[in-house]
Amino acid sequence: MTRGMGEAAVPGVGWESLALSFVSLGVVCVVAWAALKLLASRGVGRGTGAVRVVARCPLEPRRSVYVIEAAGRCFLVGVGDGPMAVLAELDASALPKERATPAPRFADVLAKVLARPRAAAGDEVKP
Repeated sequence: MTRGMGEAAVPGVGWESLALSFVSLGVVCVVAWAALKLLASRGVGRGTGAVRVVARCPLEPRRSVYVIEAAGRCFLVGVGDGPMAVLAELDASALPKERATPAPRFADVLAKVLARPRAAAGDEVKP
């Protein structure tokens, strides 16, 4: 059977298509990761101005309290299903200062966990 001039070849659905899909997904993920890194290095997404969130403590899945610093004053703010509510004004000098060392990066924590020797089956795990 011969093909006519107007017929297009139907691509095969198989391993080639599956591999191409995964490669395409990988390229999209790498581009998204690079864009986030570039934007984060330029300060996009960071708050600027006179208001800063000092601390957050989740109480329940939809309720939290925040310590917010604004114009040299600190407030304890409750956030939930309803409107935000100022719970108290705090003494800014009594709050702990920011950590001198930043939180460890995910890559560093992952490398530390992967470097740990694994216990063989039947061995006791020592803390």
